Amino acid sequence: MEAEQRREEILVLLKNSADPIVARALAEQFDVSRQVIVGDIALIRAAGQDIYSTPKGYMMRKAAAPGVTTQLVCMHTREETKEELYTIVDTGCEVLDVIVEHPFYGMIRGDLNISSRLEADEFLDKLDETDTSLLSKLTHGIHTHTIRAKDEATRDKLIGKMKEKGFLYE
Repeated sequence: MEAEQRREEILVLLKNSADPIVARALAEQFDVSRQVIVGDIALIRAAGQDIYSTPKGYMMRKAAAPGVTTQLVCMHTREETKEELYTIVDTGCEVLDVIVEHPFYGMIRGDLNISSRLEADEFLDKLDETDTSLLSKLTHGIHTHTIRAKDEATRDKLIGKMKEKGFLYE
């Protein structure tokens, strides 16, 4: 199969999938290395397709869901990450991403899309099994989350809980 045809088929798979697809699965399907798939994704993105990476794999970015989005600047230890994520999702909000401001590289952003305790647990399990550090380690725990809430009242409730637990950086 030619590389261009493979990239077209990868794009079709991503557009038709409601779930993330890991590079390893794409590599197996197309009988190429994972690194070839990573390069293919980069080229597809460069051609204007809005593909994002999550801890669970690649996905096409869908139209924005309804609700209120806000950014919260947070600070906590690695050990408090689970409680932070649970606080957000238990309030009925979704953690869209994490952003850190690196002194050399500038803004570094990672898509998360965590909206339940199960997804939070999967994220934390993946961190542990891959022995990966949180992005906030680069900034001594300071990070920003983009949060989506169904309405302003839910957002305000979350902000109150985050302040109460000491997770907001002020």
